[in-house]
Amino acid sequence: MSRKNVEVVRDLYQHWASGDLAFSDPLDADVEFSRTAPEGTGVSGRWRGLKEVSAAFGEYVGAFSEFRVEADRIIDLHDERVLVLSRHTGRGKRSGVPTEHELGELITLHDGRIVRVDFYWDRAEAFEVAGLEGSA
Repeated sequence: MSRKNVEVVRDLYQHWASGDLAFSDPLDADVEFSRTAPEGTGVSGRWRGLKEVSAAFGEYVGAFSEFRVEADRIIDLHDERVLVLSRHTGRGKRSGVPTEHELGELITLHDGRIVRVDFYWDRAEAFEVAGLEGSA
């Protein structure tokens, strides 16, 4: 099952990388979504269900133009979890300043559906939560 989980996640990130940020096919209707970021960034929070998750993702992405999400590396954790080391790039809509950030996303699947996504602003924290040594 872990190989199938990796393929589900890879397909999601390929859609996102191609600009199809609305693609949510593999997300379970009750998906849980959390984002852990430094205080003061205003991007941390928890959401549940496709409607809340879509709104939170849309709000985050909406702050940028030319926004892209790309998976640098996908790591099979050999259970129902997959760790993705991703890169978010874009340009601030208000400031015009380019931005690039490397994140870690711990994704939990059940029966081929994504049931939980935990975004970590710090890849080292994602590695620690995943139970892995080292970092990206």
